[in-house]
Amino acid sequence: MSDKVFHGRLSRRGFMGFALLLATTTLAGRKAEALSPAEQYVTSVGNNVIRLANSGAGKAAMRQRFSSLINQNTNVRSVGLVALGPYRKDLPPSMAGEFVKLVSFYMAAFFVYYVDEFQGSSIEINSSSKQGNTTIVNSSVRFKNGSTSQVRWRILGGGQVSDINVRGVWLSLQLKKRFTDVLKRSQGDFKQLFAELRSAESW
Repeated sequence: MSDKVFHGRLSRRGFMGFALLLATTTLAGRKAEALSPAEQYVTSVGNNVIRLANSGAGKAAMRQRFSSLINQNTNVRSVGLVALGPYRKDLPPSMAGEFVKLVSFYMAAFFVYYVDEFQGSSIEINSSSKQGNTTIVNSSVRFKNGSTSQVRWRILGGGQVSDINVRGVWLSLQLKKRFTDVLKRSQGDFKQLFAELRSAESW
């Protein structure tokens, strides 16, 4: 996929931070029993992705497994619909199911492309706070060279990742920019957006 995919403040390094926080979770300085349910949930998701990243599976199999993991732990439909912005009402009902599938695969393809960078890293749970019906979990991603990057998760009350903030940028807002830019150029043609999402296979 070309470098047009994510522009602006969310650079490759920034998006790598997003991928890393989903892909890697360990506890540092806090006992497991002291973690809140949302923090425990973040830990569980990260440990599952660590195992997948280190599984040695082929690219096609790993992409499918990442997509399944994303569907299990992320509100893909909600994130995808928010990303459509004013075009949300124009999404044909007959295309809604395929849209959700393509969004999850769009994200999974990124993880597969950078899978080597997900292995052997960790995330430190720092704190969490309630915001309405969601919990914001603050964490620090620790890279192999010892550097860290601050990351925030937005967790729904029922236990799903609804958004992630890396370097001050919320993922949902970046997806919204990408999706609405495509739809604006194509005058609302969802076939063009779907083609954009499918192109993730060429990463």
